[in-house]
Amino acid sequence: MDPLRKHITSAMQELSKHSLHDIQCETALKWAGRACAAMVLKRPDVEAHEYAHEALEHAALCGDDNVLRIVREALNAYGIEP
Repeated sequence: MDPLRKHITSAMQELSKHSLHDIQCETALKWAGRACAAMVLKRPDVEAHEYAHEALEHAALCGDDNVLRIVREALNAYGIEP
């Protein structure tokens, strides 16, 4: 079985319902959540910083200043310096 089949199927469903903009914004928030969770779970700092980097990158690609603000505020609240 193709190891990507389930991901392709899932992506097709997602792309049929959401714009690239929406996907980028949602992805930014998911990565920010991972960064904050990594801090709560006391994972290695490098892990939290990697997630934070991804969150900021997707927030920038999203092009929505409000999403970028939310991501930055969340990272700051959890003491994550990107």
